[in-house]
Amino acid sequence: MGEDLVWWITFSLTLLCKGGCLQDATIPYDLEDIFALEPSFDVPVINITVVVGKTAILPCSVEFLGEHKVVWTDEFSTLLTFDINRIIDDDRIGIDRPYTRDWNLLIRDVKVKDRGRYICQINTHPIKTKPVELNVLVPPQILNENEDGTRKEILSKEGETVNVICNVSGIPAPSVKWYRRPLEETVGSKKERIGMEGEILVIHNVSRYCDGIYQCVASNDVPPAVEMETAVFVEFQPEVSLINKRISQEKGKETILLCEITAFPQALSYWMFQGREIANSERLKVDIYSEGKAHTIKLSLRITNISDSDFGEYECFASNKFGRDREAMILYEFRPPKAPKPEKPVVIQPTTRSRHHVAPPVTYRPTRVKEDVQEPYTGFVGEYRPRKNGCQFLNVNLTVTLKMIFFVLLLIS
Repeated sequence: MGEDLVWWITFSLTLLCKGGCLQDATIPYDLEDIFALEPSFDVPVINITVVVGKTAILPCSVEFLGEHKVVWTDEFSTLLTFDINRIIDDDRIGIDRPYTRDWNLLIRDVKVKDRGRYICQINTHPIKTKPVELNVLVPPQILNENEDGTRKEILSKEGETVNVICNVSGIPAPSVKWYRRPLEETVGSKKERIGMEGEILVIHNVSRYCDGIYQCVASNDVPPAVEMETAVFVEFQPEVSLINKRISQEKGKETILLCEITAFPQALSYWMFQGREIANSERLKVDIYSEGKAHTIKLSLRITNISDSDFGEYECFASNKFGRDREAMILYEFRPPKAPKPEKPVVIQPTTRSRHHVAPPVTYRPTRVKEDVQEPYTGFVGEYRPRKNGCQFLNVNLTVTLKMIFFVLLLIS
């Protein structure tokens, strides 16, 4: 108690005399040393940034504190701590002293409301202060998502304007990017980036080709980024398309007529023949199936044991509350072409002649000479017996025969 009284008296005299009236006064040496070394902050002013939910440590290091006290206040001059004691009724706040000269302000489980300026003070005269700015970062959050985490859905008609909303918050303010992918996942399908940013995506004059799952992704460099999906369904009247408009088949066989119907919602779809709806029977069967394409079905008609009465025009018909559509195709008889009659072979006589062709034999028949009467000889050459004057005829005929052989050989060569 006595030491505190001496300290306050000396402190008061110092303020009153400002160093002049105590020139001749006798002051203990230790007190002079205390006043010669005034408390000071040995850490420069810095700002602290922390993510919400984490622990913030606001530094304050004092040299030569002596008998002075350290006080922490907020920007509204609310007293938080005095010395090592917490004053405010908030158990998240305390003093952290890893070293003797450290008087750090500790804030656990930081909240957004904790951001702002905090002041470390020393009760000197004048009071010495050191401000520390606390910045609190908040990861992005989506405010309008469903509580159960399921995606939102928007139902619209063709030609209307659709607003896809993604309300977000965060510090700093998050940026919102938009992506789109098909309603039904198929092999090779992937989401595509939409070249717009912002919390509201406006789709003017929406059509059936605008439906899909729209995804907003919010980020502000404070992990983690968040996303939300909104499914957009566009209602429109049916559209019927045919793979083939003419198909043929033989009698007694079977065939399948196929049409594709795109509509939302899908309502009424059937095949018609001669103005009447076709119902399932022993020979006729109607099937509906999907191949994974959004709002699209395949309508097939199987006809077995085809007869003359099955040939004609068939109509694929579809309708819903927005309109109707139909397409017609023709089933006609297939008649295989008849096989052509075989043609008679044509023999072509060769026109070239060979040099080695043998001339046909020539038979020499000399005439038999009787007395004063010439009779032709009907025997063979080997049976010839010369008679009177026979050699003379023989020589003449032999000359003619040799000339003929020579002439034939000449033609052949």
